[in-house]
Order: sequence, then C-alpha cells, then structure tokens
Amino acid sequence: MSGTSILLTDILIVFDRNLGVSVFKNLRGYDDPIDDAEWLLERNPMSQGFIIRPVSDGYRDGLWIGAYRQGLSRIVKHEVLYDEGAREIADLIKRYHYGEVGEREFMGRMNIEFIKGRIDSPIVHEFRYGRCPQDHYYYVCGEVDRVYNVLLERFGGRRIPLSYMADLVLEENKCSNATLCPLKVSNAFERIYNLNRALKIRRKGEIIFNDDGTVEVR
Repeated sequence: MSGTSILLTDILIVFDRNLGVSVFKNLRGYDDPIDDAEWLLERNPMSQGFIIRPVSDGYRDGLWIGAYRQGLSRIVKHEVLYDEGAREIADLIKRYHYGEVGEREFMGRMNIEFIKGRIDSPIVHEFRYGRCPQDHYYYVCGEVDRVYNVLLERFGGRRIPLSYMADLVLEENKCSNATLCPLKVSNAFERIYNLNRALKIRRKGEIIFNDDGTVEVR
C-alpha cells in the first residue's frame, strides 16, 4: 500500500464463494497487505471472495479488506476500516491467533452474517457464497431459526399440506448470503427436509412428515 504505513498481524481470513472460510496463520510476507494477499492467492487457488486481516496505524486497530475475482490472483479493490465493528472483529481474530480463543469458538463466530452485521463494507456486503457451506447452513444461518419461528407461530401442532408449507418457506426466506440456498431448492419436499435436518441438528425443533402428504411443526 504505497504511501500508507500500517502494522500487519500475520494472520489472514479468507471468505471464498466456493470454499467457505479459510484461516492462514503465521504469514511471513512482504509487509504489504496487497502483496501478501496476492502471494497467498497465487499459491492457493480460490474462486471469488475477500480477505480480511487485522491491522493498526499505531494508534487504532482495524481491518484491511481486499476483494479478489475468479481467475485472478490479485486484489481488485481494497479498503481499511478503523470503526468499532472493525476493531471488534480484529480483536477476535488476534485473540484466536494468540491462543486466547479456541478454534471451535472462533470458527463458530467468524461467519459471513457476523461480519456483515459488524462493518459497513461494500466489499463484504456484496459477497455471496455460490452454494451455501454445510457448516454455515446447519449451525449458523439465521434464516433457519427465523423461518422456523414463523412456521411455529402460524401452524404449531396443526397438519398443513407439505406443498403449502414449502411455498411459505420459500416466501419467508430472506437469505442474501448464498446463491444456492438449501431453503430455496426447487423440490418442495427437499426444501422441508433441509429445514427439518437443520432444526434437528440444532435441537431447535422438528417437522413431522405424515403419510397423507401433510406436515406438522413442533
């Protein structure tokens, strides 16, 4: 970053359209966030997404964010943020890097919904997964709980035609984090099955499939 002096932490988090979230620790690079990111992209084929890295200007902690595109091992745009949300994310990454936060807790929190909810970054808010990563859908996606609560409030304990409930799931789902979402598949049965599987994994609730083609939300 010519003309700008910032201190870099040697850990990068990559959000990739096809590969999900990856963590690269102990990076010893060129002391330049763009050069370091492009060095990483050249050696680790990616599709499309963005990279975040904790930085400091000597007075404030924040995040460097760089976007990359399909087929290009280079950063096409970048920004540095020092607002409250950026400081919160940077602090979480550094605490994980220095062993103060465990991997399970860190990966549970370091998801696209968390990032989008903390910082006002065009690079971040334009990002979408291609196919929603399984771990994100089953454990993190906020639409699962929200859609379930809508269904439970409207139909709890009642038998409803599967096709009607599947249409409502599609209508209520406001996901903007993935192009291919398990709650937006074309097959109505699969849509309800995907919702039910996520609910059971989270121990949130259950959808009962009846022989007469109806379903119940519990």
